[in-house]
Amino acid sequence: MTALDSSTVENSEPPARQRRRAIRGSLLSAVLVILACYLLVVALLAFVVSTATAAEFVPSGVLLAAVPGWLAAFQVPLTVTGSPLSALPLLPTLLCVLLVARSSRRVARRHRLRKPAQALPVVLVMGMSHAVFGTVLAVALEELRAPVRVVPWQAFSCCGLLAACAATAGLADRCGLLYQLWQHVPGDAWYAVRKGLLGSAAVIGTGAAVFGVAVCLALPRMHERSVELGGLGDAAGAALLALLYLPNAVLGAWAFVTGGGVSFGGSAVTPLSTAPDALPSELPLLAVFPPEPPANWTAALFAVPVPLGVLLGWSCRNLSERSRDRQHLVLLAVLLVTLSVSIPAVLSGGRLGGEYGPFSLRPLPLAATTFAWLALPALLTSRLAGRRDADVVEPVDVAAVSDTGVSDVDPVAAVVEATDGESGGDAAVEHAGPATDTETAMGPGETPDQGEVESSESDEFREGDPAAESEAVEPEEPGSEAEPVFPPEFPEDSAGEDEPLAEGADDEHSGSVPELSATSSQNSG
Repeated sequence: MTALDSSTVENSEPPARQRRRAIRGSLLSAVLVILACYLLVVALLAFVVSTATAAEFVPSGVLLAAVPGWLAAFQVPLTVTGSPLSALPLLPTLLCVLLVARSSRRVARRHRLRKPAQALPVVLVMGMSHAVFGTVLAVALEELRAPVRVVPWQAFSCCGLLAACAATAGLADRCGLLYQLWQHVPGDAWYAVRKGLLGSAAVIGTGAAVFGVAVCLALPRMHERSVELGGLGDAAGAALLALLYLPNAVLGAWAFVTGGGVSFGGSAVTPLSTAPDALPSELPLLAVFPPEPPANWTAALFAVPVPLGVLLGWSCRNLSERSRDRQHLVLLAVLLVTLSVSIPAVLSGGRLGGEYGPFSLRPLPLAATTFAWLALPALLTSRLAGRRDADVVEPVDVAAVSDTGVSDVDPVAAVVEATDGESGGDAAVEHAGPATDTETAMGPGETPDQGEVESSESDEFREGDPAAESEAVEPEEPGSEAEPVFPPEFPEDSAGEDEPLAEGADDEHSGSVPELSATSSQNSG
């Protein structure tokens, strides 16, 4: 059940009792998540220690070493024997975020939390429990004088903020947070957000593809570095470490093809330049970077982001009929893709410890190059493939017609103008005898048009009806619901009774009025 159907469900439980039950459930779920993350770190360390060549497996030592491992999973900077270690893997962090989000959603479903205000206690409990537990672990490491140290306030802020964000993401749909946001955001912007999420997935997939190709090309160098490490267990530990850094490597591959590059200390590795001496040789994963100056063909890697921009612009070509509004939506989608790449890039950077300088994915150049490589092709494609402003049909303003009930265009006037244009000045010629004006204007062998004949018959009708000549037909008042009748009917009033029509006029008039009505309907149609 989502927030859209939450209004139809009634909850008879008092709010205070429901809040207390939600807090207790959140505390229990937070403890279970903390324990699950800790056991996961213990399992990874146990595998590494058991397969290492010169390491002795001691259960108590593994349990103690898992404490800074749990903090590293929440991106807390560490200090190992005096050397800072802040470039931490992102894969354990993603697993912990998924666990927190799933547990928060389960608490909301179990306790029937469906309103945004009801989500606040769950978010606070999840965030504060992880923050307090991280602070306790940091203080314990300080008291035990362990070789790994952590600053307490950094542990409090990193653990609490990450857990709170994960809980909010898990409750966004269940407790109506997305619905509240949906009410204040235009509908076209939601479509742009969807395209931006799809573009983010395409960027991640492109980075993974580039990294896979680089691994295939660097397999000999990676094998040499794995052999230099020692036995098979050390190589297995290095492979596990490379797996934990897989999201970092995917982001680094995307940063490499966009031109922002990856920096080690004061050196940067880009498709146009490389610094093999600045790379740590102990990590087989870093063998994917070229050990020598890149060839000329590596500049072609700059073309990799261009198809993604074209696809993004093609998918946004129908978001809006106006080209200007459509370009704004395209920029919104590109901005979302840029943020989805830049924020993890900030978390991926830091120091690797030892004598090597800080590792960074250069978030600012990465954001600039990502936005440029995606925005320009996307804007151009949406401009060319989308609807042009000249093709957009303006809506007809029917306010005047609906208010007055009478159209601005008079069909009778249009018929009269068409008749005058066809007859020209010949209708002004007077006729004598039984021949009409139309017959006089036509030459021998010519047939008069239907409009001219009906016009002549109408003139005869008015000449033979004194009451119709003296009486003016009043137009309908504006706003009347009755549609105007063309031609207008001639009422039979007292004037018509006082002066009856001549003999034979009824027959002539009864035949001419329907013909004039049919002709007016055809011309107006």
